[in-house]
Amino acid sequence: MPDTPPTKKIWDRAAWRDASFFLRYLRPHFNVFIPALIALATTALLSVTFFKLTAEVVGKGLGGAKGPEWMAELQHSIFILAGIVTVQAFIAFWRIMLFAKASERALATLRRETYSRIIRLPMGTLNARRVGELASRLANDVESMRETLVVAIPMVIRHSVMLLGSLVLVLQISVKLALVMIATIPVVIVMIAIFGARIRKLTRKAQDDLATTQVVVEESLQSIISVKAFANEAHEMARYNQNLGNFLTTAIRAAAPRAAFVAFIIFAFSLALIVVTWVALRMLSEGQISSEELTQFAAFSAVIASSVGQFSELITQIQRTLGATDRVREILLEPTEPEAPDAPKVRFKGEIEMHDICFAYPTRPDAPVLREFSLQAKAGQRIALVGPSGSGKTTSISLLYRFYEPTSGRILIDGQPISEMALPTLRKNLALVPQEILLFGGSIRENIAYGKPDATEAEIIEAAKKANAHLFVEKLPEGYDTLVGERGTQLSGGQRQRIAIARAILADPAILILDEATSSLDAESERLVQDALDKLMENRTSIIIAHRLSTVRRCDQILVLSAGTIVERGTHEELVAKEGSLYGTLARLQLE
Repeated sequence: MPDTPPTKKIWDRAAWRDASFFLRYLRPHFNVFIPALIALATTALLSVTFFKLTAEVVGKGLGGAKGPEWMAELQHSIFILAGIVTVQAFIAFWRIMLFAKASERALATLRRETYSRIIRLPMGTLNARRVGELASRLANDVESMRETLVVAIPMVIRHSVMLLGSLVLVLQISVKLALVMIATIPVVIVMIAIFGARIRKLTRKAQDDLATTQVVVEESLQSIISVKAFANEAHEMARYNQNLGNFLTTAIRAAAPRAAFVAFIIFAFSLALIVVTWVALRMLSEGQISSEELTQFAAFSAVIASSVGQFSELITQIQRTLGATDRVREILLEPTEPEAPDAPKVRFKGEIEMHDICFAYPTRPDAPVLREFSLQAKAGQRIALVGPSGSGKTTSISLLYRFYEPTSGRILIDGQPISEMALPTLRKNLALVPQEILLFGGSIRENIAYGKPDATEAEIIEAAKKANAHLFVEKLPEGYDTLVGERGTQLSGGQRQRIAIARAILADPAILILDEATSSLDAESERLVQDALDKLMENRTSIIIAHRLSTVRRCDQILVLSAGTIVERGTHEELVAKEGSLYGTLARLQLE
């Protein structure tokens, strides 16, 4: 027995894999989905019955006498047909409703799982992907699945039932004629397998190209100030047009096998119709079939041809969905950060130890960012990290958050390795106030409460007061309900900074990280922000990343980094007094 062709093996595996993927999400809704299937099969059988009764009435009208008995039978048949149509419409309403409920609920679960997966991906994976691509998975690919689950699959089932029912009836009328028609179906199935693999490959590429266009949109809108400041609208339009052109080219290429498939279906069934018509007329002339039977056969042949004709477009839609399914499944199979839903709520003392840390980013393993980096902070101390850009300051904080794991070395908090801690426990004890504050597009209240989602109104206001934000918030027309705009653009830099500080105060971390928190502010805003930061740093361990040395003079320890290595450490006074020190040189340039 010959081996199964490789293409067919891949097709079978892919088909079963995708079917099981959909069933996984539909299974919890079988109490709705299965009645929908039964309703669908029922309406399809009613359609076949409707065509059968109609063909019988027309056949008798064409072949028999039209006396009172025929009129009475016709009237009776009309009432039956009207009843069938009424029942069919009633069932169709509930069938559509049930399918929508099952499909939309299943897809809502899929969207939740996909978003949950994306949001929990490790930083290394997120940095390797672009925001627009991930957004496209949720928007375009899942929407393609929705069209298939809600429209295409029910239509495939409906036409399959009608096709099978009509085949049974034509076999009852004339086996000879039925076999002539049925002979084309295996050829169609083979062509579906051949063209389907090609269509699926091209539609997947088209979806990738469409995701790339989404990336351009996301990036240009997120950086719209830079786009307009550099008058680069034309450049962004050119980028979008180029990627859209790639998508268009692929989409048109994908149309070729689809068009060839549809053309073949039309040709095959038109040719079959010619042959069946020729055979049928010969049988009619030889008395092998009556005109009434021929009328019924013609009606069911039309149903069969219509159903098979619909399969071409439906199969194309399903192939497009299979490509989308592959992309979503890739995300769902990506490893995420370890979950710990029942992680204990433990407050750290704030003692930090980093011993001989070495690290290189996974995408650049041959370019170490940290070399033998060591840090020791007692609870409540203020530690400053200074040095030129690219020296490893921010990377050391990323390791403390466990956004990445060090290549070698150990990090401990309160004497316990952070690699053994649940991530929620670790990160709930840390709070970051970065240089560039990106607020969420909601209200000021929502942005402050992000540090503690269950905070009361009094707690939010108290945090805003400590952050020197309450006065300016009160002066806004809508107070704490004021919307901050996309990425907080409706507020000034100093106002955004104070909102971020209020958020950190509300979070009440054991360890505070300040990343150039005042470097981009004017003198008045810096004074207000620095005052808020001083309140925030009270009674908690603080790590301060700074280029401006005026912000670190009162720190308990200053670490000077260069090329990922600590080259100097000590207090401000010790480092300034040290002859030839890098810190001393920088201090004289900035502070004198």
